[in-house]
Amino acid sequence: MGEATQNPRGAVTIQVLGTKREAWTRVTRQDIEQLQEFMQGCFQYNGPYTLSSGRQSNYYYDGKGATQNPAAAWLIGKVLVDVVLGLADAVGGLEIGAVPIADAIGVVAHVERHVTLPTFIVRKEAKRHGIQSDVSEANTTDGTKLLRPGRRVVIVDDVITTGGSIQKAISAVQALGCTVTAVIALVERHESEGQLENQGFPIIRLFYTNENGQLFLDSEFVRRAEDAAQSRLVPR
Repeated sequence: MGEATQNPRGAVTIQVLGTKREAWTRVTRQDIEQLQEFMQGCFQYNGPYTLSSGRQSNYYYDGKGATQNPAAAWLIGKVLVDVVLGLADAVGGLEIGAVPIADAIGVVAHVERHVTLPTFIVRKEAKRHGIQSDVSEANTTDGTKLLRPGRRVVIVDDVITTGGSIQKAISAVQALGCTVTAVIALVERHESEGQLENQGFPIIRLFYTNENGQLFLDSEFVRRAEDAAQSRLVPR
């Protein structure tokens, strides 16, 4: 079972409660609060700033300040692993924002869930040497290509605004025949206009901002994480 609560600061948090059938490290209220603190540390408010989309904003967010911190990366992997395992056979996205997120999820899957969840990287530009590919993918145990027709994948990124970076990753894996089952962003900025949802891609966000850059936990993610963790309980 899980319990969603409201802390004094107004952010919804989640605790996946232990049962006799649970075999893995639990996601706790403290995990979520610590992750939110890490993410909050990625914001600057002395703008204006020019975003990659060309838009102007009074606040700036660089999620790599958290995703490249080992403690925060472990929390990201721990919070997301069950959600991803319920949706896909591989996880990845566009360099460089997606790389530490996908790796964190894959490591937690291996260490905590004893499941191999391979990762992939979509390059911004194809290599001009060697095989000249625009993707880099993990080797598989049977020697087949990881990204191949019918493969279910989740695309991750540290932020979504207009969705341009994520769209590039989606297009790259779709060209290889993969099925994108969901897009996961650590933070959805308030300027997001739902372009990817309009194309039919489920969007999962951990946090979102308002126009002032205040950071909030998405209560829908709480429900999804609860359900995913509960569905993966196994006997000891």
